[in-house]
Amino acid sequence: MSEEKSVRQLERELKAARVREGREQRNQITPSRDYSIGGIDKDTTVEKKIPNASDIPDTILLPKKQKNRKENIPF
Repeated sequence: MSEEKSVRQLERELKAARVREGREQRNQITPSRDYSIGGIDKDTTVEKKIPNASDIPDTILLPKKQKNRKENIPF
């Protein structure tokens, strides 16, 4: 069974294998969360914490001024 295959035949087999693998990946079913009557599952979700009014600053600060990378030369 040690047949000598040409490069063209090997390339065709490789392409067919890649197409087959891609098709299997697209058709693979992944389990999703259960959104049944009870709503979102509390065990798998992360609780978002709402900040208090005192945690939110009253001002919007401007970004810090960046240092010039080169000197201020007129020409």
